[in-house]
Amino acid sequence: MSSLVKTINSALAAVGPATEARLRELLAEFGELKLDDEDRLAALATVIAAAAATHHRRHKAIYLEAVRTWALEIAEALAPAPLRLAGSPIAGPVEDGAEILISGLDSLIDTMTQAGVAIQDRLVTELAVVARLLGQHDANTIHMTLLTVNDNLADPDYQAGELILVPLREAVQPLSRDVRLEALTPRGVA
Repeated sequence: MSSLVKTINSALAAVGPATEARLRELLAEFGELKLDDEDRLAALATVIAAAAATHHRRHKAIYLEAVRTWALEIAEALAPAPLRLAGSPIAGPVEDGAEILISGLDSLIDTMTQAGVAIQDRLVTELAVVARLLGQHDANTIHMTLLTVNDNLADPDYQAGELILVPLREAVQPLSRDVRLEALTPRGVA
């Protein structure tokens, strides 16, 4: 993970202290919503899909793989416990969380572009935000979130910013004898 830390630190040094401070404010504002894990993942999936569709349209697959790789590296270092679901599905202000992050990232990208920050430093900064937030979850949750994002992006009717719910509850449901395995969403990694 030391190379990832060096990459992020180098990019943050290049974007300047004002942008780095705004980035910290953005993360704090998102944290203040106190979303449960399920809501937080829905907001993150929404943000990742919106960024892929808006800023990385030509390279969606590469962007999603970079998010996956960095988030898994962060998760390995943090060693978070597997996700435990709350009693009721999606109860918090998910849309607010997604909007805070989408508008915050868009604003940061615009600010960095106007300041002449190199494209690779802008990308690293954006990846650092989403990978840091997603990397607070276990590997199975990260994979399921990005599979859901990818499925939504493949839908021709998808609109950037559209709420994406990660089907976590399906993954914890026991399977019946009549279930068609080919129709199931993958439930994690072995």
